[in-house]
Amino acid sequence: MTIYIVAGLLMVGLVAYLLFRLKQPSSTANYFISTQSESNERIQNLGLDKASEDASYLLDTTKLSFPNLKRETANAAYQADPDKDWVIDLIPVNGENFKKDDISKMFDYDWRSNFESTIYGFSIEENRWTFADAGDAPDLYSKLQVAIDVQDVFNDEKPNYDPKKLERYLIELEKRIKKYPAKIRLAHQESIEKAIQKAKVLVQLYHEFNQDAIIVLQSDKQFNGIKMWDALQSVGLNWGDGDLFHWSNHKDYGDDQHFSVWTSTEPGYFLPEEVKNGNMNPNDLVFGFSVPRSADPQHVFELMFKAVEYCQTRLGGKILDKNRQPFNLEKERKEMKELIGKMESKGIKAGADKALRMF
Repeated sequence: MTIYIVAGLLMVGLVAYLLFRLKQPSSTANYFISTQSESNERIQNLGLDKASEDASYLLDTTKLSFPNLKRETANAAYQADPDKDWVIDLIPVNGENFKKDDISKMFDYDWRSNFESTIYGFSIEENRWTFADAGDAPDLYSKLQVAIDVQDVFNDEKPNYDPKKLERYLIELEKRIKKYPAKIRLAHQESIEKAIQKAKVLVQLYHEFNQDAIIVLQSDKQFNGIKMWDALQSVGLNWGDGDLFHWSNHKDYGDDQHFSVWTSTEPGYFLPEEVKNGNMNPNDLVFGFSVPRSADPQHVFELMFKAVEYCQTRLGGKILDKNRQPFNLEKERKEMKELIGKMESKGIKAGADKALRMF
C-alpha cells in the first residue's frame, strides 16, 4: 500500500521513519491510502512514469552481499523472544484449553490500545507456537503468553525505568482473567527487576547504534521539480511508500528499502501532482538509510553515493554530509566501518532479525 499524504504528518511503516529522524513536516491527520497500482496510474496520468535515460546500472545489486538464510517454512513457530520480551504466562488451573473467541474478548480493543504487547499461543491443531490474536489464528491453544517488548516500554529520549510501567500489565491482567470462563493464574518467567535490567541494555544499544547513513545534495537555489523527478527515476529509484523515492530490497534479509530519498523542503516528500504543476522545487535531496537495518550497509552506501553523483551531474548542487558540511567520502567510509565493527562486537549484525527488531 502507498500512502498519499494530502497534507501533514507522514507516518508510513519502516521506511518513512528516516524522514522523522531528520525532518518532521507539519502535523495533520488528513491522508488516504491507495494501492501501488493506483499510485502507478497517478504518475502515468501525469506523464511522470518514464525516465529520459537509463542509469539504473549504477544501482548494481550484484555488488551487494547477502548471507545465505534458510527460508522459514509455512509451519514456522512464532513465540516470545526472551532476549527482548518480558513474558507473562497464562496458565489454566484445571488444564482447560484456551479458545480463540475468549482470547479475543480478553485482549480487546482497550487492551490493544493501552497495553502494547503480543499474544502468543501454542496451537493444538498446528502443534506450534503462533500469534493467538491474529485474524486467521487457530481456534484452540494449550498455552498462552503475553510478550511485552521492554525496549519499547522504556525507549524514551530520557528513559524512566519505573517498575510501574510493567506492574500495570500484571494489574490489568489480574482484572481480566477474573472474567475469563476458566480459572487462570499468572506467572512471569523473570522478575520485573531483571526485565528492567534487560531493558537498560537494549535501550543503551539502541541509542548507541541507531544511526543513519546520510548524503545530501544541496541546491544553491532550488532544483527544478520535473528534472529532479526524472533524475531520480533515471538512476533506478521508484516513487512509492510515503511519497518518497526508494531503492527497494527484494531479498528476504534486511530492511524493505536499501535507501530512500526525501527533502527538507516542505512538506518533506514528493507529491507528483505538485511536481507536475511546478509547485514542488526542492532545495535539497536527502539520500539515506538506517545502518543497523541495512542488508549490506557498506556496499549500499557506496552505491548510494554513485546515485548522488549521478543526480549532481544532472541537477547541479553540492554534496554534503548529514551535518551539512562538505562531503568527505574516505571519512564516511572509515566511520561506517568503525560503526559496523562496534555493532558486531555487541552481537548486532546489520540487517539480521535482531537488528530489525531493535531499530
